[in-house]
Amino acid sequence: MMIGMHTAKHSFTDTVLVVTDGSPRSRTVIDQVLRSGRNAVVAGRHTRDLVSYVDAAVHDQVWAVVCDPADPTQIEALIERAATTMGPVIMVVDPAGQLHDVHSADRHVA
Repeated sequence: MMIGMHTAKHSFTDTVLVVTDGSPRSRTVIDQVLRSGRNAVVAGRHTRDLVSYVDAAVHDQVWAVVCDPADPTQIEALIERAATTMGPVIMVVDPAGQLHDVHSADRHVA
């Protein structure tokens, strides 16, 4: 089950899906994506890992979603939904190594 936290209208631009575990490494990757001007879909298992991205300063560039990165079906659905919500997903970044089926995710990236 995916739970998305999304309130703003986004401009469609290239989007990067970042699977986060809340670690400093994940936060650094997400911050770099945002500084590059791209949108970010931030996916994590726990709401606590996503809270800092539901913020007025970045709300127009970020869609934070609670999902299970180990479930390829949820990741595939997330990529498809992200493309219509945020813009085409051009890359999946998994700094914590939570994706169990990387090839499945890659097949759905623009």
